[in-house]
Amino acid sequence: MSASEFAPATHAEQEELARPRTLLDRIDAVLVGGFAAAALLLCTVNVLLRTVAPQSAFDWGDEVQVYLVVWAVCLSFGAVTAADRHIKADLVVDRLPTGLQRAAHLLSDLLGFGMSLLLTWYGALVTLDGYEFGDLSTTTLRFPLWIYQLALPVGAGLMTLRYAIRLGRTLLGAGRSDNP
Repeated sequence: MSASEFAPATHAEQEELARPRTLLDRIDAVLVGGFAAAALLLCTVNVLLRTVAPQSAFDWGDEVQVYLVVWAVCLSFGAVTAADRHIKADLVVDRLPTGLQRAAHLLSDLLGFGMSLLLTWYGALVTLDGYEFGDLSTTTLRFPLWIYQLALPVGAGLMTLRYAIRLGRTLLGAGRSDNP
């Protein structure tokens, strides 16, 4: 972590925190938080049961925890995109003139849109294959793996949607909130 992460919030960061959340933002938060909370609750209960009453522990608990965490992470793709919180190397871009910064951000969003669209498409193909083949987990749960695999195209689809919204705002002149 850098020192700037512990510094007081800048005016722009305070404005971002104060901005009204859209319906899509709230749905993202509820879904991601719900899946993460369910995974944490299941983990806690399973650890307690293994300690207190090992015969009552869920043999499928670890597997379901992984599924819930993967779904939470994939569902967060859209929210991370909307908040412009992706990992990025903007050392050079921040030093460019304003016009070139905007062009670099537009190019970044176009590439992000294209990559997330491809990820959605190929993730859907893999999920469809898993469904058609009837793939099941090898554990006693015998969970249909297409449900687990579906997290990727759903998350990537949400990311594609958020990139489309960002591109629409940029091309219509609204721009990004972090643009100079």
